[in-house]
Amino acid sequence: MRTAAILLPALLVALSPVAAAAAEPSPELTYRPEVDLPIVVVGGAAWVASELAKKGLAPAPCRWCAANALDTSVRDALVWRGNPNTAHDLSNVAVVAVAPAAALGLTALAAWYDGRSENIAADLMIVAEATVVAMNLNQVTKYIVGRERPYSHFDNPDVLRAGVGLSGPLPNDDNLSFFSGHATATFALAAASGTVASMRGYRAAPWVWANGMAIAALSGYLRIAGDRHYFSDVLTGAVFGSAAGALIPALFHGPRRGVAGPDTHGFRISLAPARGGIGAGVAGTF
Repeated sequence: MRTAAILLPALLVALSPVAAAAAEPSPELTYRPEVDLPIVVVGGAAWVASELAKKGLAPAPCRWCAANALDTSVRDALVWRGNPNTAHDLSNVAVVAVAPAAALGLTALAAWYDGRSENIAADLMIVAEATVVAMNLNQVTKYIVGRERPYSHFDNPDVLRAGVGLSGPLPNDDNLSFFSGHATATFALAAASGTVASMRGYRAAPWVWANGMAIAALSGYLRIAGDRHYFSDVLTGAVFGSAAGALIPALFHGPRRGVAGPDTHGFRISLAPARGGIGAGVAGTF
């Protein structure tokens, strides 16, 4: 027992940093499903309704018709000659399928990888909320500004010959260029998922950021290549989407430090005198 009495202090010194780190509560985000879920549902429904009502909401004549020198030069350099509608179709796949699947899927995977699967529902709801809010604000701006799209301004025959449909121009869409909804959505998804992963402290957070931003940048490029947006449309959408994606989670769902969630693991060691030496006990969750 004397040997145990000598070794125990050394063991406690070695374990103390590990114990302190393990006992520190993990950050819990502010999340109220009774508030956040209605925002996502109502906001999503409002956006869909605004799309269906585009005929009555979109300006018939353009309110912003001119193209500046920078936008024109970037368009001339990046637009796909002969097949801009292919770039347009790819950008739709990116915003409808690839970007949401990557942002939501990697956020969920990051939580699972750290053994915190109980966070997934809240994480995904926060990401969806930030994206829906950004998209609705973008939609209102597009209807107010009424900027003419580049294919309409330059009468691009490669776009117009496809007619109205999935690959050709959408009905009543000629004057809704500013600012890019695709860029807003993809950058909001990227920034929101990255911000949530960072605030949670997930080890895979850098991968969430890198993957989301790469997809968003590709989507923005495809909007210019498809002659649907100018460079300034995409840049504004990228800045606005990133700001909304980062600020909404940070301002309204910030970590509540010191509140331990159900995934918190920790332990403590207690000492007590014992006959001929010292007794040690370990308690906690593992």
